[in-house]
Amino acid sequence: MEPRTRMTPTPPAPGAPAASPGSPDASVREGALAAALEIARGWAGERAQALVLSGSHAAGHAVWCALDGREVTLSDLDVYAVLPDDAACRDAAARARAGRSGLRARLLALGIAAPLEVGFLTRSGLARMPARPGVLELVRRGRVVLGDPDVMALVPRWSPRDVPREETLLLLENRGFELLLAGAALASVEPLRRYQACHALRKTSADLATVLALAAGELPADAAARIAWASEHALGALAALPLEHQAAPGAFQALWASALAWRSGETTLPAPAALAAEWHATVRAWCAVWWALHGDGPREPWARALRVAARAPMRRRARQALLAASRGGATAPLGSRLRFAFAGTPQHRVNGSAAVLLLAAAMSAPPPARPALPVGALRALRALDVTGAADWSGAAHDVTRAWDLWVLDGQRTAEEP
Repeated sequence: MEPRTRMTPTPPAPGAPAASPGSPDASVREGALAAALEIARGWAGERAQALVLSGSHAAGHAVWCALDGREVTLSDLDVYAVLPDDAACRDAAARARAGRSGLRARLLALGIAAPLEVGFLTRSGLARMPARPGVLELVRRGRVVLGDPDVMALVPRWSPRDVPREETLLLLENRGFELLLAGAALASVEPLRRYQACHALRKTSADLATVLALAAGELPADAAARIAWASEHALGALAALPLEHQAAPGAFQALWASALAWRSGETTLPAPAALAAEWHATVRAWCAVWWALHGDGPREPWARALRVAARAPMRRRARQALLAASRGGATAPLGSRLRFAFAGTPQHRVNGSAAVLLLAAAMSAPPPARPALPVGALRALRALDVTGAADWSGAAHDVTRAWDLWVLDGQRTAEEP
């Protein structure tokens, strides 16, 4: 690969809600993506064989909004860098970690108000990618933006029925953290934080349909088709849940309508009270789906959350108690990993803590009231040992930060306001 070659993203996918090709907005968006991809190329280094764009930007469904008189995107930028060997991957990952400082501001200056996610792997690693929702999307939508276009042929052609239940649960749990981060931004006076919160809510709403479809071994082509599938096949089962964990079918339909409008370019920001009400409704919908996916667990919510957090085999929990590191190189404290291995792997303990917080919020009075932590929720949080906070907001802050640092790469809570 020629090291001085600049990124030239291919045109948006057909059907994209973005500005029409050749318009000033299209030029701005393409320039922003090209500049962000240059950062990824720099991390990958001169030995990189290809860069592959995935996710909503590859599919042409990324969300853009007007902020301070300019266009910015709220959608994550998902990139895979293909490198010749494991040593090159380790070196690239180290460059990426070193480049995290100030990255949020740097991306925002380019027009990217979202994380830049880059995975570094070899050709053989690409061929060994497991059956995950993101891999199915990579096959369907991935676009080589620099280098060898033939690398896409290496990606396994999994079907939705190949995706393990664990991967479906992780997708749902990851969206739970989006809700916690959005909840922290509801009272912000900064338009960008409120835009990001609204985007997180509507991304989560749409992905609830994806989770319901994957749980049944299905994955229709796009958000609209997945929502249509879930409306027809899944909402009846959710209405049969215990009353305190139900979300009415009408609530799902309203949330999904907003999510589809948002993806189509209707990015008018709701009033603060409306955004807070939507957050509470989305939390309740998330909890209904979470409850349905764990239908064989204890009826008491905190016991159920602890059981879900301890779902990994004991051998895996013990192994991760000794060896656990995130993409960013951070890890849960060793003492905590060893003492609480019976409660779950570090990632599952963090995810379980988020579930406790969301269950508590769903069972609390709606906004403007603040979520409360019942005694049972506090006990569950202590058993999971991710936060020592006694209030909901403080616990949510600790849990999202642990998720970002222990599991991801630190972009979401870096340089917190």
